[in-house]
Amino acid sequence: MQTIITTTGTSLLSNATRELKKKKGESCAEDELQNYLKSVGPEKASAETKSLLKIANSTDEVVLLYTKTINGELCAQVISRYLKSNKWSNIALRELPLEENEAQFERRGLRELVNILIEEITKAQRENREVIINATGGFKAEIAYTTIVGMIFQVPVKYIYQLFEQPITFPSLPISWDINLLLEYESFFQWIDEEPRKNLEVEKRLKIIPELERNQVQQLLLPADENNEIMLSAAGDILWKRVAQQRELAEFIEDASPSKIPIADKISSSLNEVKHHFPKGTRKFVEKIAQVEAVEEIISGNFENTTNKRIKKIDDDGSIRLLWADNEKAVNLFLRTTARGQPQTLKLCDRYIRPLLDS
Repeated sequence: MQTIITTTGTSLLSNATRELKKKKGESCAEDELQNYLKSVGPEKASAETKSLLKIANSTDEVVLLYTKTINGELCAQVISRYLKSNKWSNIALRELPLEENEAQFERRGLRELVNILIEEITKAQRENREVIINATGGFKAEIAYTTIVGMIFQVPVKYIYQLFEQPITFPSLPISWDINLLLEYESFFQWIDEEPRKNLEVEKRLKIIPELERNQVQQLLLPADENNEIMLSAAGDILWKRVAQQRELAEFIEDASPSKIPIADKISSSLNEVKHHFPKGTRKFVEKIAQVEAVEEIISGNFENTTNKRIKKIDDDGSIRLLWADNEKAVNLFLRTTARGQPQTLKLCDRYIRPLLDS
């Protein structure tokens, strides 16, 4: 069984108003919309019903997301009743707080859209349902952001242009999206996700981040609002929630298998070279890392002018890059492990590597 998450607009009302030759400013009553839908048929009546007939079956779960407006709710209710009258038994409605308010649309509305989409995707996936996003109806901005969510959460997005008969599919991409910036500066993203923060506080925290990465972090933030407060943008919220989802998935994935390499052979000879002045405690730290069963090799990299220890990168092949630092400088360390895939590598990193780094 599938779950079809459908953004619902007001095409039903627009089409009926035009077809019934309503006067300017005159709208349609609910019974008029129901009669119109029945008389012209679902393919002609609205973008939502036309697309659902092409994408879903009557046994599928359909979630109709509608905007927080009188017309948005009216159209969703009429479509829901029509589907149920035609033996579509698993229909749910959910309100999107996308008010026709320009000031709040970007700051609140799009983030709420993202949050609700991700909640519905996660709920369906927990129930082992295949998920499809139907982005045919609703605001154009909804199409853009539902497509981004679909790509990052690896859910196909379908869309039917008004002149087409068959849906276009934006398939889920078989890649893991780069969440390393969010992992590297996790404490910052966790802090700003909790509530809007004053611009001065944000600037203070951003100053400790190197310039290149600081610019990347700022791209995931909205400008300060009228209260001089900053929050994650909708795009930043999508990526941050992807981190949370990967962690949730990791809980159900088995640990990486133990390496067959002896502990003494895991530490690269580059970490024994006396010509390098490594940060204090480096040798003791890598010896602890070598005792982690899934670690296969530890290699030293370049030095950095920072005193901030942190995880810098994880890859699908199980490699982990981190910074070990003292009060003067830091050295990059590269770990090769038996982990495979983003969730399993993240689990290994969170459960075994990060606690050693933070101790």
